[in-house]
Amino acid sequence: MDSIDYFLRIKKEDIYLICPFFEAFEGMAAIRTPKPETGNFATLKLMVSPDFQADFEKLLDYLSGRLEIERLVQAA
Repeated sequence: MDSIDYFLRIKKEDIYLICPFFEAFEGMAAIRTPKPETGNFATLKLMVSPDFQADFEKLLDYLSGRLEIERLVQAA
């Protein structure tokens, strides 16, 4: 498995906080905006290295306590 995909829905105004936060941990995650949306919210796709999954989950839990973050389930 090359990466684990996470989809997060966040306020657009918080993107500038989240992206550099995860990118600071080199090799942890690549971030994309699969479908740019109108409105106040955006969906981010984070492709997480399996080696960093546990650390990613901890960081996501930390951020979720401070920002409005909704985890989206990707249909199989």
